[in-house]
Amino acid sequence: MFKIKDHTMGRRKDHSREELTELAIDAGRTLVIEKGPAALTARNVARAIGYTPGTLYNLFESIDGLIAAINIRSMETFARTIREVMRRETSTSAQLRGIARAYLDFHQESPHLWSLLFASPLDYHSEAYREAIHGIFDQVLEATEPLSADPDTARRKAKVLWSTLHGICLLQDSSKLNVGQQDPPETLVNEFLNQFLRI
Repeated sequence: MFKIKDHTMGRRKDHSREELTELAIDAGRTLVIEKGPAALTARNVARAIGYTPGTLYNLFESIDGLIAAINIRSMETFARTIREVMRRETSTSAQLRGIARAYLDFHQESPHLWSLLFASPLDYHSEAYREAIHGIFDQVLEATEPLSADPDTARRKAKVLWSTLHGICLLQDSSKLNVGQQDPPETLVNEFLNQFLRI
């Protein structure tokens, strides 16, 4: 695994503010992937890039700013995945199933990044964060429009779909989903979509 600390130590004056920002985001993201959201502290990130915690606060103002930057990167990557689904699939059913599959894949393949984005508290608001959210949600909304009589209905259906995917993954993580017997998330999502697409 590439270690940012080894790459940057001893060369502090070589980095611009933009480069430092990217180094911090990369280091924070690596910490989350390897150790989970709890490892994302100013001290740990600063140690990884060879700077002081004060440097991070000059870049992001707060740890929530760094979390937001990492989440934005995750959302931009996920938005590209959904964009490819929307480009590749031509039917509403295939698009919605593809979006659901992409969501489950994100949860299964990058569980700590998923948790940081969808299951960790964050007190941060910015135009960039709002745009990243809409980069995902607007595509989900587009996929539900053929099933809806008007924009308000499409918006509500998109939220129902998104909430269901999130709830299944969150309950799976907390081991509260397997009541009676074990049902894989994929099976439950498929059952939901079979009913959702008949609405």
